[in-house]
Amino acid sequence: MHRAPKPLLARNPLDTHHSGRRPLHLRRFRFLAALFLLGLGWGASLRADTVSGTVKDPAGLTVAGARIEITGEGLPQPLILISDEAGKFVARDLKPGKYSLHVGKEGFQPLDTSANLQGTADLSLTLAIAQQQTTVTVNDKTSAYANSDSFYRQLRDIKLGTTYRCDNFTMPLDVGTFVFKSGTITFLAPVNGMETGAVFLGQGHFTLKPVMPLDTQEMIRRSGSEIAEEDFTEIVFRFSSTLAAQFSKIKNNPAEAAGSADGVFEKWRSKMRRRREVPEGFTDAILQSDTMDNVDADVLAAVYNPKHPGFINAYMTGAPHKDLRYFIRGRTGAIPQLDSPEEVALINCNGEGMDDGIWYSQHLYSELKAGTANSQEDRRLFATHRYVIETVIGKNAHFASQAKITFEPRIPGDRVLKFGLLSTLRVARVIDENGRDLHFIQEDKKHDGTFYAILDEAPAMGKEHTIIVEYGGDKVLYDAGGGSYYVGARESWYPNLNGFGEKALYDLTFKVPKSNVVISVGKLEGQSEESGFAVSHWVTPVPVAVAGFNYGKYQKVDITDNITHYSISGYYLTDLPDNLSQYARGNGPLASMAPRAMTNFALEQARAQMELCTFYFGQAPYNNVAITEQPNFNFGQSWPSLVYLPISAYIDSTQRWQLFGTIDSNFTGFVQEVTPHEVAHQWFGHSVSWASYHDQWLSEGFADFAAGLFLEEATGAKWQKDYMEYWNRQKRRILEKNTYGIASNDAGPLWLGLRLVSPKTRQDYQGVTYSKGAYVLLMLKSMMYDDQHTGGNPNQNFIDMMHDFISSHQNTPASTESFKAIAEKHMPKRIDLQSNGKLDWFFHEWVYGTQVPRYQLKYEVKPGDGKSVKVHLEITQSEVDAGFAMFVPVYADFGEGMRRVGQVPIVGNSTRSVVFNMDRQPKKVALNVYKNILER
Repeated sequence: MHRAPKPLLARNPLDTHHSGRRPLHLRRFRFLAALFLLGLGWGASLRADTVSGTVKDPAGLTVAGARIEITGEGLPQPLILISDEAGKFVARDLKPGKYSLHVGKEGFQPLDTSANLQGTADLSLTLAIAQQQTTVTVNDKTSAYANSDSFYRQLRDIKLGTTYRCDNFTMPLDVGTFVFKSGTITFLAPVNGMETGAVFLGQGHFTLKPVMPLDTQEMIRRSGSEIAEEDFTEIVFRFSSTLAAQFSKIKNNPAEAAGSADGVFEKWRSKMRRRREVPEGFTDAILQSDTMDNVDADVLAAVYNPKHPGFINAYMTGAPHKDLRYFIRGRTGAIPQLDSPEEVALINCNGEGMDDGIWYSQHLYSELKAGTANSQEDRRLFATHRYVIETVIGKNAHFASQAKITFEPRIPGDRVLKFGLLSTLRVARVIDENGRDLHFIQEDKKHDGTFYAILDEAPAMGKEHTIIVEYGGDKVLYDAGGGSYYVGARESWYPNLNGFGEKALYDLTFKVPKSNVVISVGKLEGQSEESGFAVSHWVTPVPVAVAGFNYGKYQKVDITDNITHYSISGYYLTDLPDNLSQYARGNGPLASMAPRAMTNFALEQARAQMELCTFYFGQAPYNNVAITEQPNFNFGQSWPSLVYLPISAYIDSTQRWQLFGTIDSNFTGFVQEVTPHEVAHQWFGHSVSWASYHDQWLSEGFADFAAGLFLEEATGAKWQKDYMEYWNRQKRRILEKNTYGIASNDAGPLWLGLRLVSPKTRQDYQGVTYSKGAYVLLMLKSMMYDDQHTGGNPNQNFIDMMHDFISSHQNTPASTESFKAIAEKHMPKRIDLQSNGKLDWFFHEWVYGTQVPRYQLKYEVKPGDGKSVKVHLEITQSEVDAGFAMFVPVYADFGEGMRRVGQVPIVGNSTRSVVFNMDRQPKKVALNVYKNILER
């Protein structure tokens, strides 16, 4: 995703506020992660003297696209804001005093309220539903097969069972250890003869000591100590039968149940089933996503299959933490929502508390010890082969869909399939390939309403199986006005079995009002009319990781690339969304907006980037790509063969100046970057997907690198200024300190990915994953550059590496380790500093480390032989450890601008002297002129 810099103005009619360059506070973390991973964007942090808030409906769901009009004595004219996808809005730089707010949104009754501003006011605004008519409906009749499976009902309503004394008992579980000093443990009543949980009350102590140095450093950052420790008084355990034996030695001393055990369990159950529409913090956002755990449904999988991968979850209440969770889960990963096969995790769930976060996530100790831990481990229980989806969108944007899902089991015996599906989309029926109704689970959308399907029997291994899901509902689309729509649930508008964790074929049919157009992933195979609806049929010719679409009253422009032969289409809107339409009236700043002309410009940018990426990285797997306008102002996104560009990309620089009242260089940079960044995702993120959250920099960082490459090679002869400003922006995002005095780079290494996020480092995931990830690839390109080339392309080593990377990962997700192996395959011998054919030194510094060097140059020019000169250089590297190595590029200006003359290796905090023989006198010599390497 590419998110734009927010114009720093008191008058901001476009405010779709997100705190930081890319937000971490969206309605759904699953959607949030998709935005992070496949797009680019920007925002800004809240300041004092601010009115902010969230607009919600009566059910507590957030309302996007609401119009907020603020008036007051401190404003010379009304301030108009629009709530973003998370229902958020913000108005900064206001004077203290009383302000009136008028809130409106089609389909809701207007709301009037006020705020007395003394510093900061954060409001929660609830809109009442206006009387509406529904033109397209689905069968919302509660199915007899919904939430009615007999074992599921037993789990859902489970009671306490036998109690035992539990004194002086130690239970090691991987790197964590539970010491039960004194108390009682009460097991839950058996289901199908299996124990599935227990409740401990008393006094105990938990410790977790990481094994790997990187995990130890992260534990210090999180807890202030190398070891996590907790004195607990309550623990609720849930486990599979394969791990129930861990408690067998406790069952020697029966006791009376503690009177509060039932209350403790009910309190835990209530917490696990409660879903917040707007997360309180980072861990809340992860754990309450569209694949939020329904613990009872997860346990049901183990009840039906005794050989289901083992798991044990411990939910601790104690001191100093109120909600510390230790998870061990085989195969699916300890935190399935994190898209990682790491089986062990420690999570401190503390809402907006400063220590909220994932403190530990790692593979099993046995895997670490044996050296078999691998990010590319298959974590799927079922592999999806095909989706065939028919969707009807009504005039009121209501959804009615049927999805035919073909899959193959990956482990024997499992019968429960867990899907990512927006909780407001309600499942009406699930049937198997023989037309038989199947039980399914989908609790209320305000609770643990994740969708699970239950097969009648374990599917045969090695064979394809099919289920059909009928579902419908709202909140996938939000009418932005002017024929445009916000597309909200871009990944969970259909029952998605494994998210970005696999690729599948898609066959998609959309039936929509004739006035509107659908642009989908895949290739358009046909169009027709049926019962007053426009019908379009789209098919993906190759498997893709996710399906998505854009929707609205679009006009189409086509161009052909005669070099790469890609088919490139542009879709634009002739009218502005409601939040901008007032600025097109009369002589308003957008009155002269020319969407078709700007679409042509965007298409030319896309074509240039497609050609550039094809040259540097290889052929993309898709023959067509659609560049589409969206009403979102400050972020772009990319899906396979489908690019969403923000409407700001269709506004020229003069109009932006008139609209904002100033020129914002950061926002100008965003507009320059967004199209090449999103187009590059056709290679990075879609052609090549990532193996785990550790490896997402291979998508976002590489797309950022490709945007810089575009500014260097596709913008004409005067490329230097924009190119250098681009990399300076990246450097600032990495090294500038936030209000807590923490730079993104200081939060932790690139390897940690999303785990970098904490209340003090909310934007550091973006600064590291996007910007530092881009710099890692740029530095490899610089080191691989052949300074002595006499013919051909001096970047050929790098080009060969990238072609190999793309072609080697068409069917296998890329991991940091697999990319490193390909880089080592193509690296020139001169950068093999350890003489072992490895780039361990480089990845240790830049992917697994946080050091950034500082450089200083002194030089002297002396006469050489004939007309040549000798340039004596002294290069000093500082602020690194003794083993830190880097190749520093050297440039000279001979009167025609700076050109590269070589690179110098240097190790540690040291000064390196070197002599360059030059055939003529340079006007100037400098280091790292074009920002090839990251330096302070």
